[in-house]
Amino acid sequence: MKKLDGEPQGHDGGRLPSGRHRLSRSYVASNQRARILQAVIEAVGTDGYAQLTIDTIVSRSAVSKKTFYENFKSKEEAFLAAYDSVTDRVLGLVIGSVDADASLADRLHAGLGAFLQFIADEPLAARMCVVEVLAAGPEAVERRDRVKRVLSTMMVEHLRAQVPDYPEPELTAEVAVGGMHEVIFDRVNRGEAHTLPGLREALVNVFAIPHPPAADH
Repeated sequence: MKKLDGEPQGHDGGRLPSGRHRLSRSYVASNQRARILQAVIEAVGTDGYAQLTIDTIVSRSAVSKKTFYENFKSKEEAFLAAYDSVTDRVLGLVIGSVDADASLADRLHAGLGAFLQFIADEPLAARMCVVEVLAAGPEAVERRDRVKRVLSTMMVEHLRAQVPDYPEPELTAEVAVGGMHEVIFDRVNRGEAHTLPGLREALVNVFAIPHPPAADH
């Protein structure tokens, strides 16, 4: 499991050295918070949200309960923070992979490729964000839906840039993002996240629509 972006590193690769040290208070606090988020990702990705407890998070992150409660009020709040940390990173990768001057198919190819590769590389994070998010309550599901809306909006913008008069680009994007999500959900739920990069070409062929349908005369 890769560390979260911006996660400080202790002398042993994660945990801070025991005893007295010269690390700043802000560094220690940032390290502890990052370890809590990583513990949530690993625990939920491995055992599911239903099995997540504060004791599990504390044990995996090697922080005290006092430290946990200094950062989060509940396991639900910690889950939402972990979810946001992962989805922010994914969206950054997708946006950074897309060339604004490329064709619609090439943009979809690059963005989807970055997305699928992340899922394959980070199966525990993927399971947390794609599958277990549904068990984490209405706020978590709303955040899941928000990410889908962001991806749909990106596709709408690319459709309009490629074909300004494309009919109903919002519906096209909604169907494409929804359909891809179902494929991804199915593979991740079956423990087959590693197979997703191999589906990129097929998914692009299904959902890349570079030209609008012919108008009736």
